[in-house]
Order: sequence, then structure tokens, then C-alpha cells
Amino acid sequence: MRTQTALYALLPVLFASAAVFDKPPPQDVLGRPTIDTLSDRDAIIESLLATHGGDPVQVMRLLDPENALELDEPRLLQVFGAEAVWMTEGDKLRLRQQGLGFIDLTDHQDLHVCHGSAESTWPKLQYQEKVTSVTKLLSKDEMKKNLGNLTSFHNRYYRSEFGVKSSRWLYNQILDIISAAPPGVRLSVETFTHTFPQPSVIARFEPFFGRSSPNPTIALPRIIVGAHQDSANYRFPLLPAPGADDDGSGTVTILEAFRALVQSGFAPERPVEFHWYAAEEGGLLGSQEVVSEYKQLKKEVGAMIQINMTAYVPKGAEPVVTFITTDVDSNLTNWTMTLAEEYSTSVVGGAKLFAGAGSDHMSWHRAGYPAIFAAEGDPFKTFNPYIHTSADRMDLVDGEFSFEHALEFAKVAVGFVVELGGWVE
Repeated sequence: MRTQTALYALLPVLFASAAVFDKPPPQDVLGRPTIDTLSDRDAIIESLLATHGGDPVQVMRLLDPENALELDEPRLLQVFGAEAVWMTEGDKLRLRQQGLGFIDLTDHQDLHVCHGSAESTWPKLQYQEKVTSVTKLLSKDEMKKNLGNLTSFHNRYYRSEFGVKSSRWLYNQILDIISAAPPGVRLSVETFTHTFPQPSVIARFEPFFGRSSPNPTIALPRIIVGAHQDSANYRFPLLPAPGADDDGSGTVTILEAFRALVQSGFAPERPVEFHWYAAEEGGLLGSQEVVSEYKQLKKEVGAMIQINMTAYVPKGAEPVVTFITTDVDSNLTNWTMTLAEEYSTSVVGGAKLFAGAGSDHMSWHRAGYPAIFAAEGDPFKTFNPYIHTSADRMDLVDGEFSFEHALEFAKVAVGFVVELGGWVE
């Protein structure tokens, strides 16, 4: 009992809830607990896991007794490839430890009504000169710098203080980009708060002509490019999770596309939004809340692309800009593959996932919006074995982490929003 008492005396310091960090933290990413403190914390977690048979639920009850009842709350979970069943919040920790992905449908059951591909006619590519001028501004050095900062957080778990701090860091990076924008660029940014601590972030290019375009030929509503900002260590959520590839790579890829578009003075005919979702690893929680609000407020969405994991290329493998062909809008996927062949120097290909698997595009697709999914390679052939562990880092051996590959996805993101969003001279 003395050991337990000593441990509980230490835990309030080591495991402060995100609410303690409501005041703005120092913007320098090094303004965080010392390495020794984090190492001690991780050692305690590993010891508890060993003592309790590796069960993350029992360990979480010990570490956070004030919120232990939340682990028993019922949740409607759909494991990828299976039917939705009622489980608990604690079961989500166990599913992650088994390496299983899932969607948490609990609060958005009415949102998920599967639809087929929309019968949209996607435009002929016509902005080659504009797109090329933007993609010339894309910088691997910027991406590497941003990812270095993003992965310096101990983890980006959506219920932790680090998940909050990393989201605030991202928000401030976007503000810095906007502050340097040419005067004529119409921009807005917001933190989209949730029922959990980590917020999503949405940056928006307002239409050149105002919030509604006077051009009758412009048929598509807002265009969205998305990635998820959170990371997860599937062994236990408070352990280190640098998340360099999943999905730090996607996060900095679309951030760089956004930066280059701002610098170029992008003036779209329709709204163009960049979304960095919270809590994808918690069951697409952040994107589902965003989609639910958009649907409730009748915000129309013309097309959405999720860019999730862009940098891992196994040794000896050919880099391929890959589009997932299952549980997506097939017409938009085919059109975007043609676009990628036009604007990327990489090989472009398609790949399948098992039914019901995916990322935040699933929230949009299941709600009836045209949504697609781009990723670094075929998940059955070039899967990154380091994701969801402390080894998901930039400094992989044999140069398997490729900013060159990630840059090709930034080109695709630029082409996607310019060709669908238009550009007013």
C-alpha cells in the first residue's frame, strides 16, 4: 500500500489533465516537461502494464481514478471490416492494443448512411500554368522543419495535454502563414472545438467574389483537403507517439500546400478549406463532429480529399502516389488520379482496403459527400510497420522516410483545390 500511496502522490504531477493547460502555453515547442520527467512517467506506465497483464483499461483506472467511470461508458464501435457493436470506452484502448482500427459511431448514428458515387461531372483540367506556379514554391525544407516540431511533442493523443499543445502549435503555424499573406488573399482560420480536449483546425480561402459566387457556371460548393493531426501509441495512449508518418506527414503535407497557395495569392471562385482533424485515432471523432455540423447547417461540400500518411517508402520499393479505391467516390477518385498524373512526377496507382476501412474521408463519404483518400502506397504491400509505436519517426534507417514522396502529395493537393476551386485573375 505504501508503494501505491507514493505512486498516487506522484501521478497528479505526471498525469495532469488537459484542462490544466487551458492557459496558452509557450509557443516554443520545447516549453514542455523535461525529458527526465517524461522518462519517469513512461517507466511507471510500463511497470503498471507489466503488473496488470498488459491490460490498458486496468492501468488507466489506476492512473486516472477520477475519470475511471468514463471507461465503462457504452460506445457503438465499428471495427474496420465488421458490423457495429456496442462496447465501452475502455474497449477502445483494448482494440488499439490489438492493432484494430474502428469508427466510433455513438454520437453520429444518423450521420452514417452509405451512398454510392455521386453522378458529378468533374471538370477538364485547365489551370496548368497556375498550378505549376504554385508547386514551384513547395519546399521539402519547410515540411521537414514543421514535422520536426510536430514530432517533438511526446504524443498527440487527443485526450492529453500534448494533444492540446500540438494543436495550438499547428494553429499558430497557420496564423504565421496568414500574417504573411498578400493583402488581396481572403483568409480565415478557426479552432473547431470538440467534446474532448484536442480541437480540430480549419483554414479557409474565402471566394474572391464573396461568400457566394456570381458565376452561374460554378456548380460545386466548398472544396476540402484534410489530414489528421493526432497520433497514437496503440500499446498505451500516454506513451510516446511521435506519429511522424501517421499522420504527421499528411499534416505537414497539406500545411505546405496551404502555405504555397497563400504565398501565390490564391483567389478561388468557391470556398476552399484545409482541415486538420483531431481524434482520428479515437474513431474518426473530430471529422464526424465537423461533418455533423456542416450537414446540420446545410453547408454544401463539392469534393473532399483526405491525405493520410505520405512519406514512407520501403527500401527498394518504387514510390507510388496511391489512391484508395474502396469506400470512396469512384468518379472523383478516377478524376483525381488523372490530375495526379498531370501534376506529380511520381507513378500514380490505386489500391484497395478491406471493407469499411479508411480515415477521415469516411465521415464525409458515409454522410453522402464526394470524398476520396490518398496515401503513400498500397497498404497490403508497403505498409509502414512503425506506425502507432514510439518508432514512427523521421529518422528511419535506409532513408525510408521520404520528404520527396510527401512533396508529390502536396502537388496533388494544390492541383485538387485549384482545378476544383477555380482561380480568379
